[in-house]
This record gives sequence, structure tokens and C-alpha cells, in this order.
Amino acid sequence: MFEFLFKRQGDKPGDAQPGQDAQPEQQSPSATSQRALQAERLKQLNGDETAAAEFILQCEFSELRLAAAEFIHSPAQLERVHAAIRNTDRRVAKLMQSRLEAIRHHEAELRRGQTALEQAEALLGDELLTPNHVAELDRKWSVIAAPELTERFEQVRAELGKRLEAQVALQRAMIDRLAALRALEVAGLTAAELDERLAQMAQEQAAALAAPEHASLPRALVLEFGNEHARLKQGVAALALAVLERLVQFGRRA
Repeated sequence: MFEFLFKRQGDKPGDAQPGQDAQPEQQSPSATSQRALQAERLKQLNGDETAAAEFILQCEFSELRLAAAEFIHSPAQLERVHAAIRNTDRRVAKLMQSRLEAIRHHEAELRRGQTALEQAEALLGDELLTPNHVAELDRKWSVIAAPELTERFEQVRAELGKRLEAQVALQRAMIDRLAALRALEVAGLTAAELDERLAQMAQEQAAALAAPEHASLPRALVLEFGNEHARLKQGVAALALAVLERLVQFGRRA
């Protein structure tokens, strides 16, 4: 009759007594069977993106949905799955979102790359190409990740490099020609030799001014060459005239 004195506070009728093991919760046979069926269906997807998207939207098991999500890569299916599952499966939704962001970033890089490529092609046809233009182009391209456009860009860039090399060669030849022209006056040449050398230099200068990269020649040097050449040419003419006058005078005396 004193059993109530030995009852612990909080004990309720039906509580498990010491020595009695609690039975673990068992998954229902129907759930186990359903998971096995869906796992088998997952194996049969064979990388089919559309089928994988359908599977994700219908599957009840998160780990199977995540496995199927590995097959989703196109923007359309990524958008579709993300919109349908973002409130029910955070892992799959996060994966879809990260892939969408990667695609958008890549598309943005492609647009930037295409712009740089178009600029390079425009420079290739620009008569007034300068090293600064190419240097700016190189800076832009250095921060662009567009491997699909790399081969074409490198081809155009190589052509630009050839043009710059041709400009340098033309400018150096111009400087050397002007120096040689200045040296003629004290070279000790006869009037005939000087005239022949001036004619040769005039031909070289004309070829330089007709070269594809002639626009890169410094105008000051071109003008200076023209003035110096004309001055020396006049000197040759004056010398020839003086020689002729002496011959005439000598003939009269004779």
C-alpha cells in the first residue's frame, strides 16, 4: 500500500522500466522499396540532362536528388531545377545557383573577349597604328579569360606585332638615311658622284614614303630629309653651273 512512496517524480504509467531496451525506429518496408526503385532509376539516367531534371523534381530522397544534379549543366535546365527546388532542397539549389553564376561569368568574359578581338582586328586595318594602341590592347586581354577566342586573338596579335616591327625597321632606315645625307657634304665627292648618290637616296626615300607603314615615319624627319636633299641638290646644280661657266670662259680665252 506504500508503493506510491517509491515512485520517482515524473514517472508515468507505461514508462520503460530498467532492463527493458527501447526498440529502434524502423524504416517502413514501403519507403525502403521506394528508395531502391529511385536509386535504380538514377543509375539508368546515363547522363541524360532532361531525364535528370525530371528525376530531381520527382525524387523524394535528397541524396539521390544531389547525385542526379551532377548531370545538370545547361542554363535552361539549371534555371528550371533551381526555381522548382530552391525552397525544398538547399544543397541542390546551391549547386544550380553556383553553376548559373559560373555560366554568366563566362558569358561576360566572352563578351569582353569579343570586344577586345574586334578592337585588335580594327587596329590591324588602322593606318595610324602605334605601339601605345597595341600595349593598351595587351593590357585589356591580360585580364580576360576567354579560351575560345585565344587562338584567333593570338593570330591577330601576331600580325600587329609584324606591323610594329616593320614600323621600327622603316624608322631606323629613315634615321640612317638622313645621317648619310648630312654626311655627303663633307664626303669629298665630285659633283657627278654627289649627284648620283643624291638620286639613289631620293629613290630610297620615295620607296619608304610608299611603304605600307609610311604613316609611322616622323614628319619632322621626313621634312628635314626633303629640305637637306633639296639644299644639296641645289649645291650640285650650282657647282655644275660654275664648272660650265669656267669652261665657257676658258673656251673664249682659247
